[in-house]
Amino acid sequence: MNKKDLKITLFFFILPLILLLPSCKKNPAEGTTLKTPPLVGTEVDVKKIESQTGISFNILKTESIGYTPLHKFYWVCLKDKINKQRLETLAEAIIKETIVLKPNTYHSFTIHFFWENELRETIGKSPCFARATFLPEGNWQKVGRLPIDDYKNYKLSCTFLE
Repeated sequence: MNKKDLKITLFFFILPLILLLPSCKKNPAEGTTLKTPPLVGTEVDVKKIESQTGISFNILKTESIGYTPLHKFYWVCLKDKINKQRLETLAEAIIKETIVLKPNTYHSFTIHFFWENELRETIGKSPCFARATFLPEGNWQKVGRLPIDDYKNYKLSCTFLE
């Protein structure tokens, strides 16, 4: 690998990390106050997904960052504990609903999951118990480098955090 290839590879690896770090950083001085009602006006019809999946949840916050590629983030609160399979079902439903309303818009999706009984005064102070990502070929390095093409090469990954 020559120096030019190395620089290009590093650029495409580091750039997404730089773009994503501010949204993942926990800052107790900032954050959404959890004493407010669930977020309204998102791409997701919560009631529709609840009836499809049987999983009760609220969307606490949503954010889109970047400029081609555009990254979509959700912070979701679950009322009851669920297993990994049901968590994947919920993540898939949220992502599919977003894609239907805004096709070929987002190059990556990340959903942070919280338990309702573990919420604190802000999201930044609340422990995230799981995270779901929807990425091209399941790889952050491919974000923005591969065409979206109806997301046929995208893979969903759900991880429970300790």
